[in-house]
Amino acid sequence: MRTPPISARRPGVRPARHELVFIGVLVVISAVAWLTVHHLATPDMRAGILTGAARSGRSGEEMTGMPMDRSMSAGLFLGTWLVMMAAMMLPAVTPVIVRIDRLMRRRGKGGATAYMLVVGYLLVWAAAGAAAYGLFLAFQSTAAAGASAGAVRAGAGVLMLAGAYQLTPVKRACLRQCRSPLAVVVRHGDRITAGPSGALLVGVHHGAFCLGCCWALMAVLLAAGMMSLVWMGVIAAVVLTEKVWRHGDLVSRPLGAGMIVLGLVLLTAPGLSPTLT
Repeated sequence: MRTPPISARRPGVRPARHELVFIGVLVVISAVAWLTVHHLATPDMRAGILTGAARSGRSGEEMTGMPMDRSMSAGLFLGTWLVMMAAMMLPAVTPVIVRIDRLMRRRGKGGATAYMLVVGYLLVWAAAGAAAYGLFLAFQSTAAAGASAGAVRAGAGVLMLAGAYQLTPVKRACLRQCRSPLAVVVRHGDRITAGPSGALLVGVHHGAFCLGCCWALMAVLLAAGMMSLVWMGVIAAVVLTEKVWRHGDLVSRPLGAGMIVLGLVLLTAPGLSPTLT
């Protein structure tokens, strides 16, 4: 086949003005969310059973427990959780939603599609906050029990479970769905074009696959320190790489194996947990 001259080739697609506005809005929301987390976080809220429930004492002393904040109500937790999810997840989902919106506009549909997709996406993570709160309370109880080595071993179990999930076909299937805006349009194009409510439902659908990708990583975050900016940054970077890079499996599989190994190490040597702070 004859290669068309350079002048005949289609130029790269440049972002439209509304796309730049949409991206700008999400960047601002993400930045405000990160600043809010930084402002709200207390030392206890930055610590988890992997990083704060056990500290090495002076030479020859036994490990002592670091008390965790037990005063966080469900309402405060869920509000904080949603802010955290906005900070961590919006950068990863923005490229896909922009592409979905672009494909829909080529069909003559657009308007508030992108924003409704984001709302539906965040609704899924807000709902997941209820389960996260239950896990948070379980971790608090474990840390408050006084057995610091036991708390670290419980965290090691979370690490190994999350690492094993990284290696499963379910994880890979969810990642494929998260990376493919074309598949979303092919399957749900009619629903999106039906109106804002349809776009909202598709956002919920896409968010469910994202939850399938990331729930185990969020469990690790709760064990390492719910509002630790360092651990939030690490998990957010992993999520972004897995979702945006088409070879994200090259990250998720070695990471899963590494988490299993680290969990096994902490099971046998819980005193190493302060090195994770």
